[in-house]
Amino acid sequence: MWRYHLLLTLFAIPAVLFTVWQAWQQRDIRFLRERLSFIRTFHKRSIWIHAASVGEVNAAMPLIHALLRRYPDKQITLTTSTPTGGAIAQKQLPVGATHCYLPIDFNWASRRFITQLQPCCALIMETELWPHVYRHCAQSGAPLLIINGRLSEKTVDAPEWLRALCPHVLANVTAILARSERDRERYISLGAAPDKVTTVGNIKLITPTHNSVEAISLRRPFVLAASTHDDEELRIARLWLSIKQRHGRLLVIVPRHPKRSAAIQQQLATLGCNIAVRSKNETITDTTEIYLADTLGELPAFIKAADFVFMGGTLVPVGGHNILEVAQLGKGVLFGSHMKNFSDEAAIFVDANAAIQVTDDEALKGAISALLADPTRAAQLGEQGKNLIAQCERILPDYLKEIERHL
Repeated sequence: MWRYHLLLTLFAIPAVLFTVWQAWQQRDIRFLRERLSFIRTFHKRSIWIHAASVGEVNAAMPLIHALLRRYPDKQITLTTSTPTGGAIAQKQLPVGATHCYLPIDFNWASRRFITQLQPCCALIMETELWPHVYRHCAQSGAPLLIINGRLSEKTVDAPEWLRALCPHVLANVTAILARSERDRERYISLGAAPDKVTTVGNIKLITPTHNSVEAISLRRPFVLAASTHDDEELRIARLWLSIKQRHGRLLVIVPRHPKRSAAIQQQLATLGCNIAVRSKNETITDTTEIYLADTLGELPAFIKAADFVFMGGTLVPVGGHNILEVAQLGKGVLFGSHMKNFSDEAAIFVDANAAIQVTDDEALKGAISALLADPTRAAQLGEQGKNLIAQCERILPDYLKEIERHL
């Protein structure tokens, strides 16, 4: 713990300055105030759920709705760590649930947060291990569960001093509900008591039931490149333009971080093609080849309307993004070789013929060309993925059962 305290002390000023910069970028003073633990109001004794960012927020929504139905007399407080996660949370949260930002894990900030919130229990999504938050939560008497517990190879292979910290953090946990047997073994290898760790399943396989997604309406049918990162937009655009038979399809690019829009536009301008940009309200015409959808919160609507989807963060070593949302909406999905963050899901989908994984740009070009030429194959991928999701209807009841058992 002394090394953790030392690191927090050394990086305190940079962390605060970075938080100020994020708040300024998002024009969100509430983000700055709450990340420093100055939070105005709380529903005390509420069920506290922490979901770091957008992916975790989306995964938590079915559970939030189910908990509110099961415990109508309880309030839910959802915390996030990022402005984008907060924006999505505020759009999607139902009546009975409120949002605030989780403070930076300074000792004083975490203590103040837990003292003010006084949660009846804490449900932490996936991989968030914050020593001070966990310790103050345990000291308050509130049971704490890790939900959809996930540990990457990077976490398991962390420096020895950081691995040595994990048993102290995990000692404050009531139970860990892991998404897979591999994750269960990784938690135990980091010092979790074996009797505290249970494999329940991947909560992201739960099909959302709270809101139906309406397909976005564009003038033309399209193929979607979703959650793309730096260098991927240009590579995908090049291979798209090199495909001779596009059958009237448009390429829609939805970047993971819309604030990169200006840089993406500069890159795509070098290709000399016809591009329309959503944030500029530019019209899609018959000659438009690429549409840059640089907005926030519209990805599900684009997925629903697409012929099929390429998932970004997989041509570059980011580790991939959630392909399950694509399957939930009945669309075929392709992805590259960098799926480390979702390796279990990738393997399940490829084995079930519900997805196509490619090794490089040339293989991606071939896969896209084949699906453009054979729309039936694209539809079959989507149907297989949807069937795979339907087989996982037990996961939400199992999570509710485990939560009740421990809390």
